[in-house]
Amino acid sequence: IGLDLVLISRVKASYDKSPVLFVKRFLSDDEAAYCLDVARPCRRFERFAGRIAAKEAVMKVLGKGWPHVPWTDIEIVHDESKRPLVRLKGKALAIMGQHNLEYIQVSITHDGQMAAAVAIGIPRTFGPRDLTQGMGRAFDLRTK
Repeated sequence: IGLDLVLISRVKASYDKSPVLFVKRFLSDDEAAYCLDVARPCRRFERFAGRIAAKEAVMKVLGKGWPHVPWTDIEIVHDESKRPLVRLKGKALAIMGQHNLEYIQVSITHDGQMAAAVAIGIPRTFGPRDLTQGMGRAFDLRTK
């Protein structure tokens, strides 16, 4: 599980300093198009911050931070109902395989000056037996 909070004003300051460099460093072409395609310009910074928070949360699931995983190896896209989905490539995809993860789910929110995201890695072999065993081990650790 990974969780991250991002201050929207900090993202705006970084973008305002160098829009082209900001987009190139943090976003894919599809992500940039999605973030910039808003009726109200202030909403773009909520979207930028949400994506950065989501990518940080995914990095925490992977156990590797941005020096080891390029920001653009993690892409936050949307399905037809606008639900965010994680698409990985390169180093991020390789690390996900090493952790035996099938996929990573993400949820993004923003309110006021903060954006937040939570990511959860879903194992390849996650069934009723695995859940019971995992909960038993977690319970045993808490009771000792």
